[in-house]
Amino acid sequence: MKKTLIVGFIALTSILSTNLIAQGKLKRPKQSGSTANATANQWWIGVRGGVNFSSATMQESYSVFSFTQSPTEGYDEKKYNAFTLPGMQFGFSVSYEFLEGLSANVLPSYASYRFSYDNSFRWYNTSNPDINVSTFYTVETRLQYINLPLTFKYQLAKGKFKPYVQAGGYYSFLTDALKKVDTKSIDKASGADSEINETKLSVGINNRTKKANYGLVGGVGFTYNLGNARVGLEVNYHYGFQNLDNGEFKYSDNQLVTGTYDIPDDYSLNNLELSMQVIIPLKFITSKDYVPL
Repeated sequence: MKKTLIVGFIALTSILSTNLIAQGKLKRPKQSGSTANATANQWWIGVRGGVNFSSATMQESYSVFSFTQSPTEGYDEKKYNAFTLPGMQFGFSVSYEFLEGLSANVLPSYASYRFSYDNSFRWYNTSNPDINVSTFYTVETRLQYINLPLTFKYQLAKGKFKPYVQAGGYYSFLTDALKKVDTKSIDKASGADSEINETKLSVGINNRTKKANYGLVGGVGFTYNLGNARVGLEVNYHYGFQNLDNGEFKYSDNQLVTGTYDIPDDYSLNNLELSMQVIIPLKFITSKDYVPL
């Protein structure tokens, strides 16, 4: 299903871009007066898509073990990897420019986010710590959302090249959640540094993840006039407020709790998104005499 949506989005973007650029080569008569090229009170629609990188912010940490003494330094300590795993997003945009250079924008999209952390445990002989068995875990979480951002955008310059800034908020609905765990164990108790096993586990965590997220979004970008369309690039940062772990089910999954000693932390999610876009003025569709700026 996801692959079908991605292929359809790419095809729609390609067709729209090619058609608009071709139409832009046709000369349209300009009306006299300032209303012919006015952008205020204008609707814009478009398609957009790109890549993202995520970072989980730990709010409170949890462990499956209760230690009688402090664990060895560097063990039983989740180490989050920030902005390392790529995700993707694609969707649409609807904008209303109610003042020249100032617009309100709704940017619905489907997005897939990924982040990971590393953890490890060590069992050792108290009289000889060199006799030990260490187990290392890499835990990746994949979250899929329908996002509904609302932003206000301010255009910083006129002309073909139009840089802008924008800010607002977003609300998201969870559609799927998955956790993948890679495990590797090293045995130093048998007299040699030997890898005794390496396993992979994939578990759905929909019931362990809250169904909604919300937060603030801000970013910068630019558009460039190309034919009857504007093409552009923008970078947005999503700052999440919600603790995404559903505490009611924190200890409920035996595959993760007893199999990989994984108890999820309370965490919020932040995302850095890079998107390309193609937008057209609605007046271009409804009025053959409209000439966009």
